[in-house]
Amino acid sequence: MELVQETYDCIDEIEALLGESLGLQTCGSITIASSEASLKEVEALEEAANRFGIPNERIGRERTAQLLPWIDTEAVDVSLYMPTDAFIDSALLCSGYAKAAARLGVELRPNCKVASLMTEGDRICGVELTNGTRLTAPVVVNAAGAWANLLMRPLHVGLPFTPVRSHFWITAIDRERFPANHPFTVIPDARAFTRSDVGALIIGLRESHCQPFDPSTLTNKLEDFDFRKEAEWTVLDECAPLLKRYLHDIDDLPIAHYMAGPSCYVPDAKFIIGPVRAWKGLFTVTGCCGGGVAAGGGMGRLAAELIMGETPFVDPALFAPERFGEVDPFSEAFQQRCADARSNKKGG
Repeated sequence: MELVQETYDCIDEIEALLGESLGLQTCGSITIASSEASLKEVEALEEAANRFGIPNERIGRERTAQLLPWIDTEAVDVSLYMPTDAFIDSALLCSGYAKAAARLGVELRPNCKVASLMTEGDRICGVELTNGTRLTAPVVVNAAGAWANLLMRPLHVGLPFTPVRSHFWITAIDRERFPANHPFTVIPDARAFTRSDVGALIIGLRESHCQPFDPSTLTNKLEDFDFRKEAEWTVLDECAPLLKRYLHDIDDLPIAHYMAGPSCYVPDAKFIIGPVRAWKGLFTVTGCCGGGVAAGGGMGRLAAELIMGETPFVDPALFAPERFGEVDPFSEAFQQRCADARSNKKGG
């Protein structure tokens, strides 16, 4: 929660610096419990929200139905409403970070692919681009997402994550049923989350056996990569019955779009942030586990504090790259460990 709160603070700072809005949509969230197990999750979320001063309240079925016109509230035992939760267009947020950095003196080089990390003895001394340009630097941060381990491979270091398929479905437009900016939901008992999308509903489902990918098979252009999209209907066949209690007509609901992409999952579902001990001057920020947009501001702050030798605002040991010991992210067994962290995922 500290990392996510830092992102909210970053958005405020960026908007003030640039004098423009990043389009943060404060719609609130509703976490739903329909079993003893999910009630415990709601109670833990409630306790954490209270500890961090985040507004929250339990609401009844009538209020839940007002906020979520599409939901069958008969399946809902407890609803925890957090009115200040929000979502943002990730492209606008990324652009905001870049514009703010440039305003503060950072030199940006877009559309430049890094070919390798340069070394000198036991330390990193810069990067070489694919066009042959060599950029020297005393500190390099590997934040290459799903591709990060391809840069680490020549250094004989494995970061403890693998790309795992994340996917979601978007319904056809029905503005009355799916009003703009209604709260997003987390439904642990259905292994599902939802969010509004211009009169439609985005539905995210977590299957029991998620699909990992060998990072060495990733292409330069993500749109060219085969995410085995034929599994779209197989996953719906598995997960739709769980969601049917809440979205009773899911069997007949028109689906307009399906989207898939890689999320970088770690066996313990925590981020990877910090120094790579084997090489002086090398840091990494990756393993976002589907939370990179929400926690990105905090991840950046923690990395900056570690690089500068300042007292970190959260415990960095939670995210240490070496916490699993030596790993081979290119091995099928380790990739499966990472996929298991997303399989049956119930939280947000």
